Amino acid sequence: MANEVLWSGAIAALCGVAMLRWSWSLARRSAAANAIGWGLLLGGCIAGGASAGAWGVSVVALLAMAAAAVVLGWAAAISPAGREKGSARRVRMLPESGEPLRLGSRLLTFALVVFGGLAASIAFGIALRSAGLGIGWNEANANATALIAIPLAWSILLTILLMIEGRRSQVLALAITSLPLLPALLAGS
Repeated sequence: MANEVLWSGAIAALCGVAMLRWSWSLARRSAAANAIGWGLLLGGCIAGGASAGAWGVSVVALLAMAAAAVVLGWAAAISPAGREKGSARRVRMLPESGEPLRLGSRLLTFALVVFGGLAASIAFGIALRSAGLGIGWNEANANATALIAIPLAWSILLTILLMIEGRRSQVLALAITSLPLLPALLAGS
């Protein structure tokens, strides 16, 4: 019975990929067809999980991704070559000729994002550890949670800081991320 549910989920996921490909090839996008395609994919993963747990979800997802790769590869192989040149526009990565390099501003951005982001992430991790100890976790669990949270918080904070343009907003984001450290410091962690 479990294998039948797993294979039903796999077939539903394959049908979901086919439905999405058909929907995206229409002249006008169909919200209903998109919803049916995504629903079939979700249903397939749920069926895989119900039949074999995480292994079932991974089997269904792997089959769906393989089908999507084949469909996209086929579409790329039969599509006509483009006639337009790619954009040569740079997103303020380097200054245009004659513009100043703004090295000081670039170094400040680097310092805020890398070092400031790391410090704020460590502060967040310490606060998380303190909160864990405060609700009764043992030290090993609180330490592990903090060590797992620091790189995650840092990567999220790096992304946010690089999207913010103003210095004041960047510093404010760092301060808000570090704010949970205050109760931890007051508690003596």
